[in-house]
Amino acid sequence: MSAQRFSTGKQFVWQGVVYEIKRLLPASLVSIENLQTGEVKAVSFVELAQALFASELRFLVRGQQNLSAEMRSPADLSDYPPHLRALAEHRLAVIRPILALNPSRRTREAIVARVAEVRNSRPDGEASPHAAVSVASVYRWIRDYTRSGNDLRTLVGNVQRQGGRQTPRLEEPVEAIVRAVIQDRYYVREQVTTDDIYLETMLRVEEENRFRSEVEKLKAPSRVTIWRRIDALDEAGKLVAKRGQREAKEQSTQYGQMGYPSGLLERVEIDHTRIDLIVVDGADNLPIGRPTFTYCPDTATRYPLGIYLGFDPPSYLTVMECLHHAILPKGDMRAKYGVQHEWLACGIPNALIVDNGKEFIGADLQDACHSLGIELDQMPVKTPYFKATVERMFETTNTGVLHTLPGTTFSNPGQRGDYRSEEEACITLDDLMKILHVFLLDVYAENFHRGLGDVPARRWEARVQDGFFLRLPTSAEELKILLGRVTYRVIAHFGIQCFGLRYNTPDLASLRLRLKGEKVKVKYDPADLGHVFVFDPQEQVYLQVDSLDPEYTQGLSLWKHRVIRNPARKEQDKVDLLGLARAKRQIQEIVKASKAAGKSRGRLRAARWEAGGRSVQDDPRDVSPLLALPSKPTPPAQMPGLLVDLKELEQAGWSAGYDLPVKEP
Repeated sequence: MSAQRFSTGKQFVWQGVVYEIKRLLPASLVSIENLQTGEVKAVSFVELAQALFASELRFLVRGQQNLSAEMRSPADLSDYPPHLRALAEHRLAVIRPILALNPSRRTREAIVARVAEVRNSRPDGEASPHAAVSVASVYRWIRDYTRSGNDLRTLVGNVQRQGGRQTPRLEEPVEAIVRAVIQDRYYVREQVTTDDIYLETMLRVEEENRFRSEVEKLKAPSRVTIWRRIDALDEAGKLVAKRGQREAKEQSTQYGQMGYPSGLLERVEIDHTRIDLIVVDGADNLPIGRPTFTYCPDTATRYPLGIYLGFDPPSYLTVMECLHHAILPKGDMRAKYGVQHEWLACGIPNALIVDNGKEFIGADLQDACHSLGIELDQMPVKTPYFKATVERMFETTNTGVLHTLPGTTFSNPGQRGDYRSEEEACITLDDLMKILHVFLLDVYAENFHRGLGDVPARRWEARVQDGFFLRLPTSAEELKILLGRVTYRVIAHFGIQCFGLRYNTPDLASLRLRLKGEKVKVKYDPADLGHVFVFDPQEQVYLQVDSLDPEYTQGLSLWKHRVIRNPARKEQDKVDLLGLARAKRQIQEIVKASKAAGKSRGRLRAARWEAGGRSVQDDPRDVSPLLALPSKPTPPAQMPGLLVDLKELEQAGWSAGYDLPVKEP
């Protein structure tokens, strides 16, 4: 590094203004001139030194490469390539004998003699640029080196501008052809090679030469020239052309460290994934498929807050089940899953971070968050790094536990190779739930987290001991209502009709008279259509309204109901609940046939049918009577002439999720 001195003639930038030192005054004062305005003023040496070490002042070093940005630090000598460092050291060795002389003895004769000495010491035939020494060069090196405060970097020179670099050497017509070919053929989304551009350039030059005489013909550029032109293109422009605006922005943006909250439940993220594991049926040990895993962590502590594991595809049902599990206390996990530690986390989050999945941006989640006092924060499209905690946890779960289990599908076919996942599968859904609980509570939550700098469980306990009080719902029943899906219906004399089912209770009579035909807000659980909840805007309460056919709707999910209704619609004029009941019996038989067939897709549909939309962690013993899972209906008798095929129904669009519109009869 160089040493600088506040001496006469020195120039520096201070507070964005270029100054030059004119005189050194008594009492450690310095007379400086503003080179823009010509104003001269006296400042103290101490003030200049303090500004220098506060990075508010920097010297302008003559001979050193000009820096375009004020905040850019000059390159250290070690930052230069080895051949340039060797060049600077060679030049210093040339001028060192001259520098040792008294300035009055640095005459032209002394410099000429030194140049001759250097030339004579060169071995015969050496053509190294280090030996290219002239009197003028020595004068320039001495001047730059002394003015810079003996900074060796000034002897490197501005090598970027040597040798005619950045100067086009092609004829202007050829240069125009090269630019046109690159613009037309290179800036496209398809893959283009240098040879493609080179051959097209040669073709266009040949076409241009057809109209020129022999003396005017253009010379085609070489392949290396084309490569250099492409290599010199703006990287951001190439990314936009090849990958699109969004990906170009992602790759060219420098991201800093994300700031995490310090308080519990200030920021909670949620997302889904299909786990990298095929589970099997506990009854016959045949493979079913890959379950859906919905995860909800607290970002301040990285502690897991809630999960959902089941066969339903990502939908509002899986979001609702995960949030319900996250908010309520978890109960005795040691007795239920055999873990060593209890599940500490519960409570209503302050902010819920979601992406742009349809289950996250619909009115259902917005209404639930509004009712529970949760701020719903939707991230921009295709920005998974804004939900880094949950995204990283999916990878940790896969690599930490799922990829080590028999039946794993790994992350991609390249990792899987010839591993036969379905043949090796032997883990049931209940076993997988136990494994996840052990991993989340005994491994992940109790291990040191590098990004957190602490153990997640200890961080959660510390925040609770600091006096943090969790927000909890009034009751489990109210939570289930508020998390339910929302729709709007008109109350008729026969009650409310939803999805072709009727619900009624005597309490609706007074509400119908007060609303006078206005639509009423209705909440329902897509996993249980046995009852709905109607909001009374005057009393500010929800009324439970049971189905008029409890035998049919017992344990009935919305997905099941849509599958059952499809064959009944073929005779829409004759639809009645008896017809639906018969269709339901037929579906039960198809479920049995699908399981017996052993095909993974059919068995996945069958497992979804049997689960009824509930997560495997749900247990009637752990919840209130309102939340209890209805008992499984008695298997119906065999019916001849099955009319329904689940595969055909799915192709018709009746099992894609819970968000499909439903036609009312």
